[in-house]
Amino acid sequence: MANTNLLGTLDPDTLAGLVAAASSTGYEDWWGRVRSSGYCAHPIHLTRTLAGRTTTIYARCENRRETVCPACSDLYALDTWHIVTGGLTPERLTDAAAVFVTLTAPSFGAVHAHHADDPAGSCRPAVTGTCTHGGATGCSMTHPSGDPAVGSPLCADCYDYEAHILTTWWFPALWNRYTRTLRRLVSRRAPGVKVSFVKVMEMQARLAPHYHAILRANNGSDASGIDPETFATFAAAAASMARVEVPATFGTVTLRLGAQVDVQPLTHEEQTRRVGGYLAKYVTKGITSAALPARIPAANIDLLPIPAHHKRVMSTLARLATLIPDAYAGMADRLGTFGWRGHTTTKSRAFSTTMTAQKQHRAAWRAAHTIEPNHGFESDAGDADWEYVCSGHKTPGHRYLAVTAALKHREQLRTAHTANDVAGQRQGEP
Repeated sequence: MANTNLLGTLDPDTLAGLVAAASSTGYEDWWGRVRSSGYCAHPIHLTRTLAGRTTTIYARCENRRETVCPACSDLYALDTWHIVTGGLTPERLTDAAAVFVTLTAPSFGAVHAHHADDPAGSCRPAVTGTCTHGGATGCSMTHPSGDPAVGSPLCADCYDYEAHILTTWWFPALWNRYTRTLRRLVSRRAPGVKVSFVKVMEMQARLAPHYHAILRANNGSDASGIDPETFATFAAAAASMARVEVPATFGTVTLRLGAQVDVQPLTHEEQTRRVGGYLAKYVTKGITSAALPARIPAANIDLLPIPAHHKRVMSTLARLATLIPDAYAGMADRLGTFGWRGHTTTKSRAFSTTMTAQKQHRAAWRAAHTIEPNHGFESDAGDADWEYVCSGHKTPGHRYLAVTAALKHREQLRTAHTANDVAGQRQGEP
């Protein structure tokens, strides 16, 4: 279901807007503002008036989703990469253990699957028979990547939608319980060890969340210490022990993490760089490729151009918001995120640098370098009283030009990065 067309459709209206933008007399000034925003696809327009002169600048939208803004999602991914790898430097790993953990939600029922490791493999060929509702319990089809059927239940009536919604809603609480349990296990073994983490949430095709996380245990000077193998064992054990009791339609239910827990010790630089790129890739993904409005009335769910499974998830959210308003009234406002209410990326303070620190570093660099002041950027922009005007580009043609430049800039950076890596390898050859 991934949307790979970042540019959008080059229809007659977009083409006309593109030509009009490129041939306008104000193109150079507009393009300077676009360039100063980093080729943002949905820039924020800010203005100020001093001494009778009005200045307009474009600020980044800072949206992490690639389908919304390739340029800002690249920057967000880069910041995430620095946060991850910054916590895995030789200095921070001195006398420390680190593991890469994947935590999933439990099964709520059989769903159609695409097997990335075997693209030609059938969905569920080994399962035969029918369920209590008369539906098939297996599937002999081969689902390609992006097939809308992937992630949807084989039988929607057998699928436990309420457990799905409650797990999604309380998944951040399960993580909190998981980290508390892990720290207790570690402290019993080595009281002076400090556990820190960085994690990224990815939404699976079935619309259930799972976490990719890096956990680090730093041994204190007066601590007995903990080795990577023991730390990995504790990380897996904590996942099986984490529990949260929450309100449900009939009393309370106990939620837990899924049985599929993957724990991999991080032992060398090549591995840590790969994991950093892995996490950075996931933060730019949206929950779904469908363009959903911010507010969705429950009465309009059936009108949305999304799969039936997505609609059933939304309907369950709306139902629980009505049945248990004291606990879940907020679910009515989370239809567009399918019940997810947490952050995509979170970290403990001790793990590494922060997003804020990186933004401040970039702002300081820009303030120290003159970047085309006549084209929408001023070095004292941060100290000025700017007023919000609007956001986005004037026409689809304007956006097309900005996104095209962003994708070209991305390719140039990747080419330069590859060339630097090759040059470095050659310098190291005997």
